[in-house]
Formats: sequence, C-alpha cells, structure tokens
Amino acid sequence: METTPSREPGSRLEQWRAGWRVSLRMARRDVRRHRGRSLLIVVMVGLPVLLLTAATTLWFTDDLDDSERLPLQLGQSQGFVLEPQPVQQRQLIDPMSQQGWPGDGTPPPARPVPGLTPGSELHALAELLGARLTEISSVPATIRSGEHFLSGLVVGADLADPSVLAPRVTLQSGRWPSGPGEALVTPQGIEHGLPSAGTLGLRALGSNGEQPERAVTIVGVGLGFESQGAAYLQPADLVTTPVTSDYAARQWLVQRAEPITWSDVERLNTYGIGVFSRYVAEHPETVTRHADHAVGGSTTVLVVSLSSLGLVLLTTLLAGPAFAVSAARQRHTLALAASNGATTRQLRRTVLGQALVLGVLSALVGAGLGVASGLAAVLVTRHVRPDLLFGPTQVPWAAVALVAATAVLSSVVAAVIPTRGLGRLDVVSVLRGQSVSPRLRRRVPVAGAVLVVAGAALVTWASFGEPHSAIASFVGGSVAVVIGALLLVPLALALVARSAHRLPLPLRIAAREAGRQRGRATPTVAAIMAGASVLVVVCIALEAETTRAARDHVDLVRQGEALVQAPAQRLGDLAETVRAGAPNLHPLVLDDLVDYSTEKGRLVLAAQRPGCSAAQIAPQLVGGNVPQSPSSACATVASFGRDVPGSSLQGADLGDLTAYADLTPAQQGALASGAVAVVDPTEVAGLPLPSPDGHPVRDVDAVRPLSLDESGGVATFARWRLAVDDSGAWLPPRARDIETVRLPVVHLSKEQWTRLVVSYSGGPAALVTTDTARRLGLPVSPTVLLARADGGISPDLEARVNDAVRARQGEATFVVERGYQRDDGLALLVLFGVIGLVILVATLIATALSQAENAPLLRTLAAVGATRRTRRALAGSQALYLGLLGAVLGVLVGLAPGLGVARVVLTTFADDGTRSLPATIPVPWLQIVLPVLVVPVVAGALAWVSIRRAPVVVRRAT
Repeated sequence: METTPSREPGSRLEQWRAGWRVSLRMARRDVRRHRGRSLLIVVMVGLPVLLLTAATTLWFTDDLDDSERLPLQLGQSQGFVLEPQPVQQRQLIDPMSQQGWPGDGTPPPARPVPGLTPGSELHALAELLGARLTEISSVPATIRSGEHFLSGLVVGADLADPSVLAPRVTLQSGRWPSGPGEALVTPQGIEHGLPSAGTLGLRALGSNGEQPERAVTIVGVGLGFESQGAAYLQPADLVTTPVTSDYAARQWLVQRAEPITWSDVERLNTYGIGVFSRYVAEHPETVTRHADHAVGGSTTVLVVSLSSLGLVLLTTLLAGPAFAVSAARQRHTLALAASNGATTRQLRRTVLGQALVLGVLSALVGAGLGVASGLAAVLVTRHVRPDLLFGPTQVPWAAVALVAATAVLSSVVAAVIPTRGLGRLDVVSVLRGQSVSPRLRRRVPVAGAVLVVAGAALVTWASFGEPHSAIASFVGGSVAVVIGALLLVPLALALVARSAHRLPLPLRIAAREAGRQRGRATPTVAAIMAGASVLVVVCIALEAETTRAARDHVDLVRQGEALVQAPAQRLGDLAETVRAGAPNLHPLVLDDLVDYSTEKGRLVLAAQRPGCSAAQIAPQLVGGNVPQSPSSACATVASFGRDVPGSSLQGADLGDLTAYADLTPAQQGALASGAVAVVDPTEVAGLPLPSPDGHPVRDVDAVRPLSLDESGGVATFARWRLAVDDSGAWLPPRARDIETVRLPVVHLSKEQWTRLVVSYSGGPAALVTTDTARRLGLPVSPTVLLARADGGISPDLEARVNDAVRARQGEATFVVERGYQRDDGLALLVLFGVIGLVILVATLIATALSQAENAPLLRTLAAVGATRRTRRALAGSQALYLGLLGAVLGVLVGLAPGLGVARVVLTTFADDGTRSLPATIPVPWLQIVLPVLVVPVVAGALAWVSIRRAPVVVRRAT
C-alpha cells in the first residue's frame, strides 16, 4: 500500500518555531522563578512608557481636532455668520483670515443687506440666508463678587431653543437664565473666584468705557464658549441672555437643512459678512481661495517621532543593566547548554526570549498605568484649571500601541548587546567561575571617539542653521553623541581601574572590579548616563528659555513700583483711592502739558538749542510740509509729543512729587519758585543718548533723557501758539510770534529720576509743577499714575489696592512691576521631580542588580575576615563609583545637545530677518552638579545600608 510522504520535521522553519517556543517557555518560567529581578526590569522598562503614555493622553486631550472643536464652536448649527462690515470680505476657511485684494489692496464697498437697519440684524440676515438664526454675543466685563473684582468674559445667547446651542452652551445644574438679570457661572468662573450661587455686580465694556454696574443673580452652573473663527475658542466666566453693549462681538448660528457651501460663503462675503461653515471646515478641498503664504505643517509627526526615538534610547539604556545582569546570571546555564551542543543562535534565543517576555509585560503594565495616570491628570487639571482642558477626554490608543511596541523593541535591543559575546563564550572558564571581560579592542573606543566628535560637530552646526531645516541633523548628531559615549564607557572603566591605586581601598576595589567586569558595569554606567544627560539638556534648555523671556521682558516702571492703568480722566480720583489704600503709599500723577482736544492756538514750550532755529526744534509727526522727525542735533525738550524717547516736558503736583521722589527741602523750594527739574547730567553722562526711533526703553535704569542747555543755572525756552495749515500740518513759528521764557534749573539725582520713568515713553526729560505749568499758560492733561511705598509693595497690599481701584473704575488695574516672573513653577517642579526620580530609580536598580551579581565577591571577603563595615564600605563604594562615573559622563554627553538647543532658543531675528547669535550661553551648573553629586551619594548610602548581615560563606572556584 502506497503511503503519503510526511513533511520533514527538521525543516528550518519548524526548527525556528520550536526553538522560540522553548525559549519563550523557559523565559516565562524564569520570570516567575525570579520575581524580584523581573519586577526591577519591569520598573526600568515600564517607567518611561508610563511617563510618555500619560503625557500623550494629556496632549491629545488638550489638542482638539476639527471633530472635537466644531461642536464647541457651532453647537448643532450649520455654521455662524458675523456682523456685516462696510467693505467686502475675501476670507479663507476662517472668517478672521482674509486674502489680500488685488491692486492697491483696498476692498470694494459691501453690497447692502436687504432690510438691514440697526436692531433688525436677526430678521434681515435670516431672510438673506433662508434660515432660522440664534444670536450669540460676547463681551469683556468687570465682575464684582463682594469686595473682589476680576476681569472676565460674558457670553450671551438666545435661549429660546437651548438644544441648538449644545455643546457650545450647556446647562450642568440649576436652570437657564430667564433674562439679563440672571446668569450661569462656569467652572472657569468658579476657579477664578466667583460663587456658584448668589448675586454679582456686572459692568460690561462699551465703546465709551464700562457700562453702569447691574446686579446679576447666579441661577445655575453651565458652560459657554466664545469663538470668532476656526482657530479661536475661549471659555467664558458667565453665560446669560444676549448682552446689550455696542462693544459686544455678535454672531448668529445658522439653522437650516442645507449646508453652507463655499459658494454661499463667497456670496455672503460680497455683503461684508464673514462666515464660518461646518461643511467648508469638513471639506476644505472646496475652498478656491488660499493663503498668500504657505503655513507650516503640523508638528505632531515630528514630536511623536522624536519622542519614540527618545523612548528607544532611554529604555534601551535603562534596561541594559537588567539584561546584562540576567545574561551574567545565566552564563553558567548557557555554558552547560553549549557544552551539550547548543548553537550560538540557541543561546542568543534564550536570552532574547526573556527580553521579549519582560518587554511585553513591561509595556503592558507601563501603558496601562500611564493611561490611568493620564486620565487622572486630566481630571485633576479640569478641576484645578478648567480653562486649560475643555475638550473631550481622549486616549490615543494608536499612539499608546506605538509606545508599547517601541518599549518591546527597546527591551530586545537592550538584550541584544549582552548576547554579542555568546559566540565567543569560553565554556571551561565559565564553568569554573573565572569569567572576566575580554581584552578591550582598540577599534571600539576609536569609533566611539569619532562618533562623539562628529555628533557634537553636527549638533553645533545644526544649532547655527535654520531650526526647521536642521532638525534632522540635530537629532542625528545627538544620537551619534550618545552611541559614541556608550562605546567609550568600557575605555573609561579600564582607564580608571588602571589608575585606581591612588584611590582609597574600597573605591580601589570597586574601580578594579568594574574594570575587570566591564560587560556588567557598562550597562549600569550607561543607564545612569542616560538620565543625567536628559537632565543636562532640560536644565540648559530651560535656563536659555528663562534668559530669553527675561531679555524680552520690558519693565513698565522701576521694579517695586506700581503703575495704574486707567482712563486718563480718572487718574486724579484713582490717586486718592491709592493714597487711602495704605498710609505708606505715595501716588504721583504725571501730566502732559498738552491739550489733546485742540491744536490750533494752543501754547507750546520748547527748550532752545544753540545753533538751531525755531523751525528746527518744532517739527512734529503731522504730515504736510513739516519734517517727520527732528534731527538728533536739534532734538530738544518740549511740551508737545516727540518721536525721541525721554524728550517731553511734563508736570506734577509738588506735594505728591516731594513724597514720591523724596525731594530735599532745597529741591522742593526751587520747584515751588518755578524751577524746572532735570536729572543731574553728570550722573547719566556715560549712558547712550536717546535716538528718534520710537522704540521703547528696555532698561529703566539705563534711561538718559534729553538734556537742557543751561547757562548759569538757567534754561531758555521758546513759547508760541500753534498754527496749522489747511492740511492740518504744523506751521513753523515766525520770529515775532516766539516769546522767550527763562526758567531756573534744579537737578535731581538719578535715583530720584528713575522713579519717574515709564518705559513706553522713556520718561520725562524735564519736570515742572502743575502750578508753574498753569502760570506759563500750558494746559495740564493727566497721563500716568505711579505709586510706590516705603519698604516696598507686598503682594497682599497690591491685591487690596487693586480691588479698591477696580471698585472705583472697573477697567483700571494696579500692577506692581516685579520683573520677569515664571508662571510655570509647578510644571517645572513636576518635570524636575520626574527626571530626578528616573535618575534615582535607574541608579538604584542598576546598582542593586550589580550588587546582586557581586554577592560572590562579598562572600569571599567575609570568608577572609572582612567585617560588616568593610563590606558596607565596598558595596557603597561600588554604587558611588558607578553612579558618579555615569553622572559625569551624562553631563558631558548632554552638554552638546543642551548648548545647541540653548543657542537656537537665544538666537534673535531683526526686522529685516538678520539673525543674531547669542554671545554667551548660560549654563545652570548648580542645578546640574547638585543631582550629579546627590544621586550617586544617595545610591551609595542605600547600598551601604543594604549590607545588614554576614553572607553565607561557600567555597568559590576562584
């Protein structure tokens, strides 16, 4: 009988499957048998997965796509239309983004909307669109809760059919407002300090200032959003019925069966109506207009790619010690297998199978805990800062799967490195327990040095180029530096071991043992190096960002002093409010000596310059036949506005000025007699002269105002009445119209003078009392209100005075200049805490695994009489040595990428696009060196404490 030939059981595919089945089965058994070591590996691999997965969940929840943003902008409608404008529109998808008009760029007049009159917008637009409309309006307002005032956003909506508004306007608890005297408070409003029940005072902003306060009763809690275009979405503090203010931004949600197509948008644009259409936003291919300049692509792919690459490197380095120790522990078993005929592939498969099992387990545990942590962080953020996350909670499962797969790959890569030497395994030496690292090959450190130098050069070159075009070079150079440093670690261990005779005995033994067992010590050093290098890059980058922000920050006034921003006509009243806030507060109103209501016929005063005519010192930015700005040689102190900072003659009340600037009796008496005050020219002679560029002063202490030409302590001024031509341009004064005025000059110290400087104007060049100004016939117009306090203004005093000022004038603010202040301190604390935790965990686990492998050495020392103190010293020295070496190498590795990032951050661009590279780059050595020293010491201390009892002494083969 003929039989069918069976498939050959020894085929290559069958052998491969069978080999992996056996390897994975052995790996699962080994994981269960050594739970402690397996748990440490899970922590090492799973911690980066947890952090990245949690951050990804937060990021995707915060980053709204069109499907998540559109309902919050449009509710259940087809879109919204904005108020008609007097000119036609050429909008893109976003009505707030317009395409330029051809020719001179002037848009043509809009077509009239049939039946449109003030108050009939709803009916006229509904007829034009053939739809039912629902009005939504929004307006800034000052909200008073008890004695506390805050600036907030109020959204008003037609609540006849609330279902159309959801989820843009929703009710969470309570009931809907029935009129303008009722409102819903939002979670953002509650976070800002508003109550969830009771009565508030509301002053909506109008075109002529704030409207009178009206009482509003809170009847519930809900959500409301303002949106004027595709990219803008802002949560409100209060939701009420449509607000009545000529400053309110109004729009109408369109409810009809047909979508608003792009042709509808173009037609409505001819009426001056901006439109945001759901259909057009979901079908951008229908748009026939495009932006004049291409917009850069999304950075999502770049961020995810860099994060994945960073995860591969970090996880590989962190997991390296675990798999290196695991391979060392299995060396005897692998040698027995090799002596019985196991091939190199089978030996490698045994180690890689364990890495695969632990990698999958670590990725699943880390991803699960990361998603849970991310969701918890979202809940906490929604409660603490409801204005940050208002989209739906989103878990990016695709990104989580990518992170998990990357972690598994990293685990396998980390295990591949210890398996490289299995083909050269000396079976006899291993079975005898005499396994040491082979002789260091020269080409390995040479290749590492080449990679480090080339990578550092590439990173440096990329930091000098354009950030977007050089990102690939920057990442490639950083990876090369890391890989090169890893190849140099064995050389560093060998060199330190060779020179260890100068070290104390415990450190000498630790260094020589690490040099002897380089295969076990290298992954430990690499893991610590990875965490330290990340810390260095983050520290340098944050220091550069802080330096850039502080450099770009412009102090409004001298630090410690306050500036009250309010309508000019209310500054006098608010000065009294400030004075009543505390007995040590000294307010000062600076007056412009200009009548802004008229020009023709008003008196002006300008200091005369030797060699300059009245026509040369008088020009003003008014057009016509008058030069736009004076020459620097003839720029002078004048009562009218100039383009030169620090050139104005201003006035102030003598009593307030005396208290504010601490005038001496002599200075006070001179001003009372009609003198003009200027800064002592000898104290500012070394400062640069002001230039007629109109740029604000960046450093209040570096202000040098225009000086007066004095003769015998007297300055000469020209006084005349303004004359203008038919075009409105100033006419140069005629000689017979000019009157000479001589005023005595009193000098103020630079300390006194800088108290009067406001950065956006450059401060006054000269100052007279308001009584003197009136005697000279000059008008007085309040322009700036300053305040200072003896001993400084505390944050508590600032808050109390600000409430009092806002109670008097709703839109006013009392702000103390405190210099640049970071507002992300909590985020930075969390960031550094996470990085420090990663470094500490990596160091502790790596040294713990190394200590477990060093148990035979400790037993040998105990057998020859070493005390527990000696064994503790050795264990602590090993952890300290490996931790310190890894931390130092991490600092060196992180310097090149960190300095590159800092150079990019600190590079500035002029108006013409010229790049200006930073002359120096700040490096926060304290923040870098402190963890580098503390973490190894902590690891050494814990290793020292871990030696508690004498080990079981057995006979060693060595």
